[in-house]
Amino acid sequence: MSNRRELSVELSERATKIDSLTIVPETFAVELEGAPADTSLYQIRNDSLIWHGKLPARVILRYRVLPFDLEAPAFRLDTSTFQNQEKEAGAGLFYNPFEKEEPLIDFKGLDYNGTFSRGISFGNNQDLVLNSRFNLQMAGQLGDGLEIAAAITDENIPLQAEGNTQQLREFDKIFVRLRKGATSLTAGDYELARPKGYFMQYNKKLQGATFNTSTSLGEQTNFSAGGSVAISRGQFSRNQIAQQEGNQGPYKLRGSQGELIIIVLAGTEKVWLDGALLTRGLEADYTIDYNLGEILFTHRRLITKDSRIIVEFEYADQSYVRTLTAANTAVSGKHFEGYINFFNQQDSRNSTGDEALTNEDKRLLSLAGDDQVAAFSPSIDTLDGAGATRATYNMVEATVRCGGKDTLIRYLQYDETGKYVARFTFVGAGNGDYEPDPGVIANERVYRWVQPDTTDCRMKGSYAPVKRLTAPRQQQLLTAGGAYQLPGGGWIRAEGALSKLDLNRFSSLDSRDDHGLAFQASLEKRWRLGRDSAAWALNTTAGAEWLDENFKPLNPYRDPDFLRDWNLTDVQGLSQLDPTGELLTRMEIALEKPGLGRLTYGLGSYDRKGQFQGVRQNGALTMETGGWRLDAKSSWLNADQGAKTSRFQRPSVQLTKTFRKLGGWSLGAEAAREKSERFLPFSDTLEATSFFYDRYKVQLSSPQKESAQFGAAFNARNDFAPSGVTFLPTTKAQEWNINGQGQVKSTQSLFSTAGNLTYRRLEIGALNPAAQQPGETFLGRLDLNASLWKGLFRSGTTYEIGSGQEPKVDFTYVKVTQGSGTHIWLDSLYNNDGKIQVNEMEPAPFQDLADYVRVSVVTDDFIRTNNIGLNQSLQFEPRRQWGDDTGWKKVVSALSTVSIIQINRKTRESGRISWNPFDFDLPDSSLVSITANNRHTLFWNRTHPVWGLQFGTGDNRSRIVQTTGYESRRLTDYSGLVRWNFNPDWSINGQYKWGIKSSDSEFFNTRDYELRFTEMQPELTYLPSRKWRAIFRFTRRDDRNTLPGSVEKALQNNLSLEATYRPQQAAYSVRFSYVEVDFKGQAGSPVGFAILNGLQPGRNLLWNLNLNRQLSANLQLSLSYEGRKTGEARVVHVGRAQVTAIF
Repeated sequence: MSNRRELSVELSERATKIDSLTIVPETFAVELEGAPADTSLYQIRNDSLIWHGKLPARVILRYRVLPFDLEAPAFRLDTSTFQNQEKEAGAGLFYNPFEKEEPLIDFKGLDYNGTFSRGISFGNNQDLVLNSRFNLQMAGQLGDGLEIAAAITDENIPLQAEGNTQQLREFDKIFVRLRKGATSLTAGDYELARPKGYFMQYNKKLQGATFNTSTSLGEQTNFSAGGSVAISRGQFSRNQIAQQEGNQGPYKLRGSQGELIIIVLAGTEKVWLDGALLTRGLEADYTIDYNLGEILFTHRRLITKDSRIIVEFEYADQSYVRTLTAANTAVSGKHFEGYINFFNQQDSRNSTGDEALTNEDKRLLSLAGDDQVAAFSPSIDTLDGAGATRATYNMVEATVRCGGKDTLIRYLQYDETGKYVARFTFVGAGNGDYEPDPGVIANERVYRWVQPDTTDCRMKGSYAPVKRLTAPRQQQLLTAGGAYQLPGGGWIRAEGALSKLDLNRFSSLDSRDDHGLAFQASLEKRWRLGRDSAAWALNTTAGAEWLDENFKPLNPYRDPDFLRDWNLTDVQGLSQLDPTGELLTRMEIALEKPGLGRLTYGLGSYDRKGQFQGVRQNGALTMETGGWRLDAKSSWLNADQGAKTSRFQRPSVQLTKTFRKLGGWSLGAEAAREKSERFLPFSDTLEATSFFYDRYKVQLSSPQKESAQFGAAFNARNDFAPSGVTFLPTTKAQEWNINGQGQVKSTQSLFSTAGNLTYRRLEIGALNPAAQQPGETFLGRLDLNASLWKGLFRSGTTYEIGSGQEPKVDFTYVKVTQGSGTHIWLDSLYNNDGKIQVNEMEPAPFQDLADYVRVSVVTDDFIRTNNIGLNQSLQFEPRRQWGDDTGWKKVVSALSTVSIIQINRKTRESGRISWNPFDFDLPDSSLVSITANNRHTLFWNRTHPVWGLQFGTGDNRSRIVQTTGYESRRLTDYSGLVRWNFNPDWSINGQYKWGIKSSDSEFFNTRDYELRFTEMQPELTYLPSRKWRAIFRFTRRDDRNTLPGSVEKALQNNLSLEATYRPQQAAYSVRFSYVEVDFKGQAGSPVGFAILNGLQPGRNLLWNLNLNRQLSANLQLSLSYEGRKTGEARVVHVGRAQVTAIF
């Protein structure tokens, strides 16, 4: 279970407790009548929903919770221990500070808190549903110096963090840690970081136990050891993203075997852009959706055709149980250190995935050896009874003529009454016989057979009815190393490593390459050329690294740009190299003086046995004096690759001047070149993989101050492509960037702004081998916040522009226990064919009917988009400035307004660009997706205790793109409300609303409607005391479908009574509704369902009872019963009970 909740709730009161834990407000969303509800209609208060407008019949709630209740009692002084001492004169209260409330369980020396609840739901129209929750946090002393810290829950909170902040709030760590002195034992969920050393690199999320201890072996010698035995949760993968010009993403991440559907383990990712390590967060460089495996870059990082993106991460792999054992030991003294590390990770031979391996699967894997690409198994199977949810096929025979002869083949053909099902796998273009068929709508993607080429019998499809077989693996690494400090300073370091990688534990084939060796050694020495600390110093380093061709590290341990430094990648940073033995040597000498600068020269060689031999020289100069700073560096590489030779030049220089007399403003200029010349064998003709570009930059920046910061920069890059023996211009790019922030304060007002805007223009030259298109890219964000005249006017604005891509969404529906889902299948409203089509699913109007959940299916089909976003809030409250004044100011202070605008619009890149977020007049061919929620409300006497008026209007729009076409919904409404507390015990509310609710589906015209509605709702409330409350409400609603040719209309009269009684330690509530529905048209149609929302023409009765009782200081009991009688249907009864222990 996770901390993500999705509930269908009937609101019987304005304040409704919806969870036992604290809700995270930023994740809370309400769906009302199929569209997102305006945020001004409700408020979240810890674990409860406060509804401000008319109570809807039912809403769908989506949110996340914290693993605790923030409103749980917490105190230093417990006032419940105050006692009224009536018999004692002169003392009204008596307080005993030593008398404490008895805990549920008394553990001396331990602090703990948590909850435990068990619940049950049952009825005559749903299955029995049981639920259980347990949360415990504990810390303290167990005695004799033994400490404990524990966090235990049965909810795995959260399943995955959101990935849009720099710090992740991970509540799913279930662990128990014992510590005594320098010894600790941790069990449960924990992270295991890399030990000391060079070759062994990892950061694992594990479930198991780890032990660590350290001790002193003398005055200057320490010994430490540790070990772990666990189940590894993840598999490592490294992606080199194929980026696109001006495309911020999201970019899909893939598994190590090319898997498309993966779940990235939260917090395990490392992202590099052009060699720089990025930071996660909306206000930083990127955000990541761990559950979908997608990464999106923010306005701070413009993605271009030249960007080099590398992402390393771990993802959940449930194919096999993967056990991990690790051990390390180290000893260190004043002049030496040594260590030994061991790591073993292996998969069991028994599959734990969705499908168990058959004996035939294991036989195929045993024959595949290390060639996992060839390990496929047929996935065709006979129907297992779940025909409603699966796409079914029949086997068809046909004679196909290709290659000059007739061939009899058998293939699958979609048939609603077919007896076969299959799982199709992407095998690459031209390697399969099937392609997705967008013309068939089912509960899963349907595939059609593609006839092979008639001339040479080549396959034309990209999918095949097979499943990829994954073999169990084993990986081991043993490292040992040490360091010794030389007399007079300097260190000698060395490390050796032995690796084992068995890619297929089912097969003994290809096992000769499982083991490999590696060795690394280095020398560091520093000489001072003077006696004082400011004297010149000479630093020298030398090192060598050797790997045999079979050495396999756990994870990459070198710099991400290592191969690029040796000219073994293309301009995008991509490379494909066969394993071979490697020898890397390096030497560097540096002369430096504190306060002046540093001069460095380095020489290195890299030998890939039989593939590559290169020698690289590099130099760097850094100087800083009188406000000037110079950074210059250059590298020159000469290499041989068999009969081919190559050269690689990389000079760069940066000069910056800081003007102290101008308060610290700085002006800088930068120039850089990369020129990779790769020659054909025995020729001076350039290979197509050669590249060459020049880059220039000029920037101006202000000093870093809180009140104001400003920066401006201009970048230019000229690219050249090989043509014969020279390079010719291909593209020219120019970028302009302005960024800054500032604020202005006064005693009554505050105004702040922050922004970042980048404009890029790409021009194409005469030579264009990559078929680039010229274009312009805009990327930026502007934040404006103002609070004027003591809050009389408050405003917050965030405006964003950019470009990216929108994935097409597939939905599939999975059957669950009735009463525990979110959706209902309405086959009878459509074709009644006994097969689920996605258009036949609707949110369940009543929870006991919900027996399906909707699951998003990842696709690799994206649409390039231009994006606009606007978040705007405006509040006008004169009472903050003139609330205590008289005259016209007093009159005006009764007025207040609230406006909230949220718009996210994505249009096709090929369409026209509109920077106006309110431009909705776009053709369907250009608009990809939109989410727009606007709410404007005018109040009169908003806080007056006796009477008040309210007028509002709202416009909610949504559009999503699915593989089955777009689906749009819109709700526009206008409303007026009056309230009058004419008596301390009695009050009247009256509301009138009118508007339009519409739905438009590209391919499912039966789901189209345009409902014009009016609604009148008078309400009488009786509140004689704080314990009693009663509400009498009458609602009259008129709906009419105004689409041409439509006849549906309905008149609903709803009379309801609510009563609540809250004695001490308890709360009782009852609600009864009588709804008379006069419907014309076909009730059993999609439009009829949208109007009736679960009710039936004629008489409808709905009722519910709720009881919440505090049984003791630590126990709570909740009982509820609801029933309904809709039309001629039978009476439905649903009961729920839950007991919660708080400790």
